[in-house]
Amino acid sequence: MFHKLPSLNSIRAFEASARLGSFKAAAIELNVTPTAISHQIRALEDELNIRLFERKTRKVMLTSEGKILAETAYQSLHGLLTKINDLKKFPNDLTVSTTNSFATKWLVPNLNLFQSLNPDINIQIRGEDDIVDIENDRRFDLAIRYGDPSQLSHKNPLISCALFTESFSLYATPNYWHTHLKEKQPIQFFATQWKNPILAPLDLDEQLLKKFPHAKVQYFNDENFTVQAALSGQGVALLGKISAEHSVKNSWLICGEDDYSLQILGHDYYLVIPQRVAHLPSVKVFKQWLLEMMQHKKITPH
Repeated sequence: MFHKLPSLNSIRAFEASARLGSFKAAAIELNVTPTAISHQIRALEDELNIRLFERKTRKVMLTSEGKILAETAYQSLHGLLTKINDLKKFPNDLTVSTTNSFATKWLVPNLNLFQSLNPDINIQIRGEDDIVDIENDRRFDLAIRYGDPSQLSHKNPLISCALFTESFSLYATPNYWHTHLKEKQPIQFFATQWKNPILAPLDLDEQLLKKFPHAKVQYFNDENFTVQAALSGQGVALLGKISAEHSVKNSWLICGEDDYSLQILGHDYYLVIPQRVAHLPSVKVFKQWLLEMMQHKKITPH
């Protein structure tokens, strides 16, 4: 019955190329070379005797016939993957995508708590500031993002779960606070300019000039750098509560008080779950752990 169908490898290569719009991106997802993808697509076109892609200099575009086949291929492979996942009793591997800052400052330091409670679940953390296509990119199972969850695309339904509304305050080493308060030295501030243009800026200059007319502000494009500037005793950093939590818990940084207090409400941290994995027990366990850690145990608003 199915002996006339093209090979599954060629269908997978075509579907990935069509979805990602690139032979190179498809090669990365399928862990093969771009040349192998190109050969698979060419063989499929020869077998079907139709042209599936228009080859451009730096991208490929589906033909009208290619669009029809791409939709069918996606639905078929997605349905097959869903049924295979349903047959698995308890998939133990989870790959979580999140920002470098959240991974470094909160998730990795707390991950041993999750592993001690769930030793059979193997979690891989992928830190990257670019938003991944979590619904279609099979390298990832979950994503923890920072921003406005209402901006999620509804083209492919995703489940979002609010974790925590961030708040920003001023943090510095105990020695820096003591020196500045005692000797009234000029104060140096550090803050972060988001790489993601969707995120609203912190407007630190406006906030600080109201309280500190002679303030000097230096910006970094990564919150990890902002944290390190404060930890090295160079000045006062405007940090999110989650980014500062580990340093505060170890008494490396303390929050400003009285005249040096400043609080700004930020965006939400939220968990994104693709429909294709929402039913998995390991996903449900990780989601529940995050909610308990961030809402009831470890993270509480100022």
